[in-house]
Amino acid sequence: MSQIKLQNHPDSDEQPEDEEFVHNIPMGQGTYTWADGSTYKGEVYNGIPHGTGTYKCTQNSLFYSGQWHQGKRHGKGTAYYNEEKNSWYKGDWVRNNREGCGLRCYPSGNTYSGEWKTNQRHGKGTMRWLNLGQKYVGAWQDGVQYSQSNRYTGEFAQGQRHGWGTFYYAGGAIYEGEWKNNKKHGQVCFTVSWKKFREIHSMLSY
Repeated sequence: MSQIKLQNHPDSDEQPEDEEFVHNIPMGQGTYTWADGSTYKGEVYNGIPHGTGTYKCTQNSLFYSGQWHQGKRHGKGTAYYNEEKNSWYKGDWVRNNREGCGLRCYPSGNTYSGEWKTNQRHGKGTMRWLNLGQKYVGAWQDGVQYSQSNRYTGEFAQGQRHGWGTFYYAGGAIYEGEWKNNKKHGQVCFTVSWKKFREIHSMLSY
C-alpha cells in the first residue's frame, strides 16, 4: 500500500498540519479524516482532492459530493448546508463558489434556478416564494432583482401603444393607464419605487 499526504483542507485556504492516509486502490482513491473530524473520500492528485469525491465538514454541517480541481469544489456538484438536508445547491462550481448555472433550495422551501456568480444570484434566473405563492423571472445582479430595460404590456393599434396598458420603467416606476397613438392619455395611475419617491420628495422640499 502506498501513502500520500493531503496538503489542503477543502473548506479553507489555510494550511493545516500534514496528515497521512493509506489507500488500497492505486489510482489516487482514498479516505481522509482531519483533526476536527471533517472527512474527504474520493480521488486525489498530488496530495489534494482532485477529480470526484465527497466531503463532510463538522464545523458547519456542509456536505458536498461532486467534482474537484486542485483542492477546490470545481465543476458539477451538490452541496447540503444543514443536517436536515432541506438547504442545498446543485449545479456549477468555480473554486469553492457557486458560479455558473444551478438550483438552490432554501430551508423555507423557496427556490432559485438560474445563473450564479461568486455565490450570488447573478444573471438570468427564476425565484419562487413558496409561502407567498409568487414567482419572479428575470435578471439578477449581486443577489437582488435587477430590471435591465423598460417594457410595456397592454393594447396596441397599428403598431403603437393605444388603449389600456402598463409601462414598466427600468428605474422601478410604473405607469398604468390609457394610451393614444403611443402617448399617455387620459386617466392614469403612476407608481414609483420608495427610493425614487424619496428622491422626488427631496427635490420638492427645497
